[in-house]
Amino acid sequence: MWSQYLRVKERGGVVAVFHELHPDPIFCSSEQWESLQAGVTEGADALISDLRRRDLLIENPEEDHTEFLDVATKLERKLNQPTILYLMTAQGCNLRCGYCPVPGIAKRYGETLLTAEDAFAGIDLWEEHLQEVYDPLLQYFVIFYGGEPLLNKAVIEASLGYIKNKKSIGALPTNLNIMIATNGILVDDEIIALCQEHAVMVAVGLDGPQAPNDALKVDQCGEGTFDRIVATIRRLVQSNIRTFASVSITPFNIDHIAEYAGFFSELGVEKFGFNFLKGRLLLEVVGREGLDTYYHQASRGIIQNSRRQGARGFEYQMEKKQTAFDNGDFFPVDCTCYGNQLVIQPDGQISNCPFTKTWLGHVRSVGTDFRIWNQPIVRKWRKRLPLYHPGEAKAVCGGGCAWGSQELKGDPLAVDDSSRIFSEEVLDELIWSRYDRLKSGQT
Repeated sequence: MWSQYLRVKERGGVVAVFHELHPDPIFCSSEQWESLQAGVTEGADALISDLRRRDLLIENPEEDHTEFLDVATKLERKLNQPTILYLMTAQGCNLRCGYCPVPGIAKRYGETLLTAEDAFAGIDLWEEHLQEVYDPLLQYFVIFYGGEPLLNKAVIEASLGYIKNKKSIGALPTNLNIMIATNGILVDDEIIALCQEHAVMVAVGLDGPQAPNDALKVDQCGEGTFDRIVATIRRLVQSNIRTFASVSITPFNIDHIAEYAGFFSELGVEKFGFNFLKGRLLLEVVGREGLDTYYHQASRGIIQNSRRQGARGFEYQMEKKQTAFDNGDFFPVDCTCYGNQLVIQPDGQISNCPFTKTWLGHVRSVGTDFRIWNQPIVRKWRKRLPLYHPGEAKAVCGGGCAWGSQELKGDPLAVDDSSRIFSEEVLDELIWSRYDRLKSGQT
């Protein structure tokens, strides 16, 4: 009998058959597939063998149930692994980008700065988590975030010293990466020296060449930021600091993002990543009636950029889905708010999401038995993950952003259409690009 997870795509007389939970496609002619569907098995021994090996032909429905439970168990294990600690050192920002929710959040809650005591307590609490679930095969990250984290340079410096001491006594893992996510404007000699001393990576927001970047990425006086950001990126690269770029897809760059690999390669960054716009400000930028067009056009641009780029994996969004597909792995999440991150807000409150004030308790009062993966909001948000809902692209779709769904649809469990559409188009691209490589004799 056929598995309930069997899915089929067809292109130009060729059929791709794959398992929804782990899409390792089998290719055959449309005629072969139609014959097999009609019950004609003569000459189809190899195809039938491949279908059985991929759990597409099964003996009974219990096999599907077992397969689902196996994937769900592995996913739960991945979600109960807080690989990221976000220290949100500042709630305010020195820029006023037209799509960013930070100014609104700061206006509502105040331009708070994280204290050193709360930062240290966050590091300690994260250490407690890792003592329980540490995996030496994973990479762990402390990310200084905001707002603009460099508005609170003193606490970043103090935290780096605290982390260094923790590592020296074996309290934090050696496979620990430290990153500052910044707009780049406030990077100075002191920050450069700190990054060099503590091997800190820097991720800088830049939305492409000058005209599209300066359309929305402006300072508080409304002036463009391109020249200052590019100068910072070049300086970081020249200082041998691992440098990355974060690109928001806007109506001003969406027609050109397919060419961005060349632009960022010339700047010398190690990697860059595209980001769909999220939240209510998206409606102001593209309009509600333009959402689907924006999602589809952005998805195609990201895919086309991946086709054109010289080094595979240079762009992060495609790389992580490509890796999961190639490894036959179930892609865990687009956002790590489902248990993979511990967020310390600027006021010391714990959250699972940088943009959501979930008030899970103050970091210095929750106690050492607090675990982010056990929090009710995390358990609730996990219900929105694609594994538990229909959709042929669920194996490469991480569910998207619960905060964005709350902002746009009033429900954190609602489907994130940007993630759904992007994943559907990526799955199609991954399947047929594999077929094209096989046809041309490439591995």
